[in-house]
Amino acid sequence: MKITHLGSGMIDAYKARNDKNKNKNIKQNNSAPESDRAEISSAGKELQTYRAKLKEMPDVRQERVEALKTRVKNGDYEPSAEKISEGILKERHLDTRV
Repeated sequence: MKITHLGSGMIDAYKARNDKNKNKNIKQNNSAPESDRAEISSAGKELQTYRAKLKEMPDVRQERVEALKTRVKNGDYEPSAEKISEGILKERHLDTRV
């Protein structure tokens, strides 16, 4: 089908509508953005509490280190090879079958 005559009224109406939509988009882009909001879930709040408590804790339990140093110096410290190997296996997840 071939359209040969649209008339100037149709083209003008199309242009006017197109210009109106462009102006509307410009106004929307220039408007002030609404303020953002974030809400933390109860699980997130609980996690923040635990993180704060962890920051308060020392990285090294100095009293335990001193006690072990004393035992080593006195010759009283005899680590169990079985406990050490079990700990290594558990830490590396080698104690479970795949």
